[in-house]
Amino acid sequence: MPNVQLANSIHTLPAGSVLQRKTSPREWIEVTLGLKRQKALPSLASMEKLKPRDRKYMTRDQLEKDYGPSPDAIKKITDYATAHHMQVMRVEPGAARLRLAGTVQDVSSAFGVSLFDYKHDKLGSFHAHTGPVSVPQELSGLVTGVFGFNNHRHLRRNKTARSSSARSAVKSSAAAPPVAVMHPKPSAVVSPQPGTFTPPQVAALYNFPPGNGQGECIALLEFGGGVEADSVTAYFQNLDIPAPNVLTIPVDNVSTDPTSDPDSTGEVMLDIEVAGSIAPNATIAVYFSTFDEKGLIDAISAVIADKQNDPSVCSISWGWDENQPFQNSILWTPAVIEHIGESFLAAAQLGITVCVSTGDDGSEAQIQDGRAHVIYPATDPSVLAVGGTTLHATGSPPAIANEVVWNDGPGSGTGGGVSDYIPVPAWQVGTPNLPTSINPGNFAGRAIPDVAANADPDTGYLTYSGGQFGTVGGTSASAPLWASLIALCNQQLGARVGNFNALLYSTIGPNNVLNDITQGDNDTDGLLNGEFPAGPGWDACTGWGTPNGQALLNALK
Repeated sequence: MPNVQLANSIHTLPAGSVLQRKTSPREWIEVTLGLKRQKALPSLASMEKLKPRDRKYMTRDQLEKDYGPSPDAIKKITDYATAHHMQVMRVEPGAARLRLAGTVQDVSSAFGVSLFDYKHDKLGSFHAHTGPVSVPQELSGLVTGVFGFNNHRHLRRNKTARSSSARSAVKSSAAAPPVAVMHPKPSAVVSPQPGTFTPPQVAALYNFPPGNGQGECIALLEFGGGVEADSVTAYFQNLDIPAPNVLTIPVDNVSTDPTSDPDSTGEVMLDIEVAGSIAPNATIAVYFSTFDEKGLIDAISAVIADKQNDPSVCSISWGWDENQPFQNSILWTPAVIEHIGESFLAAAQLGITVCVSTGDDGSEAQIQDGRAHVIYPATDPSVLAVGGTTLHATGSPPAIANEVVWNDGPGSGTGGGVSDYIPVPAWQVGTPNLPTSINPGNFAGRAIPDVAANADPDTGYLTYSGGQFGTVGGTSASAPLWASLIALCNQQLGARVGNFNALLYSTIGPNNVLNDITQGDNDTDGLLNGEFPAGPGWDACTGWGTPNGQALLNALK
């Protein structure tokens, strides 16, 4: 009996991929299966306009029992795997995920694909299949996707550092210790350069509510590098703040060696230092995975399944352009996007607020093809998309003097715009100034960002990594800043804020609870006639604005 093709599983090779060879049949491979839930996850409509204290979220046990795959389905899949010489590595019912491992020959034969090795000048070496994935008749309707056959990385956004002259000044004034001695002397307290800030200084400017994050867990999703334990100690000693409890959680046994990928490690340290310095009593759980389709699915699933640490907030400072220039559609298959979207919805049902950065390359994402581009997963409707601003302060105590859209020209500015793939969510319909896509077809898509915060590297954040102090910006900083704010709100409310997009668009934003940013645009390359401009109310470069933390807390009470 012929196998059944899985919907939306056809993978198209990125243009420029060079075939090398057929993948060795003896190579060991792991794949993640998306599983059909016995009941579809409900939408957030019944609670999304309720205040946090009035909401009733699912428990993980309820998510697994009522909305996970049926035990019979898991047994059928397990039996099929065993019969085809594959090992079941992990089952996560709440995330509707099952991980299998075996040789390329056994796994590819079981799902009807042929794997080949390729090289690409941007994506490096990888293996991939073309055509659809299929399952046997007995698993039809039980498996929604098989992820991991295509393991090419996606272009990552690195943390954005200040100009080289500014970085040199920071290093000079910091008297940063050599790498071998990671702890600064107590007398050598390092201050940020004029015009830049420590994260707690930014929190004070944004009127964050009191609190230390006690009882909260902030999840950070990372895709390379590791945690520099000595840098954590040095940074928090310098700020005279107790260092948070930082947990390193490798997903699928990936490497967490901080020396293996210094650029990614810098991104990890930025996230820890921003979130941890504002909510030092929160647990900072850092989940490491690979930045391919399977890695992102597995990382989100790990957060959903983590009953021990029970994250209440999650920050993701990674993403990729929805419409890559080397393919005519999204780079990953629609089945991947559907599964990730379902995972974000499951996280929202647990009361987890997911903050995702919108990118640091403006409304064109440096692609310069005359079209607008937005970053996924910031365009998912179940996440809070966070853009960036340029923030200036004056006075004693300091107060905000001026704040505009972050746009420093080519390659340096906040992302934002309209999805050409994900439809506009119901809570965003009717928002004044909400545009459709400016690309051909004028698709009515999910518009981002929802909110913003300081991100310009020239008004950036003091960080410490690799034995050196520096000043770093980017929406990679504004996302964990918002995550720490939500953790403080959770602490003060005694309840989880969760996904509050519907509240944001119906009451919080229109009632000017946040700092409205009305100057600037994010057309960093100047090829889109100034799209997208800021203005009163919501806009596609700073959303509803930057935090007024205490006012936000009051609005959520």
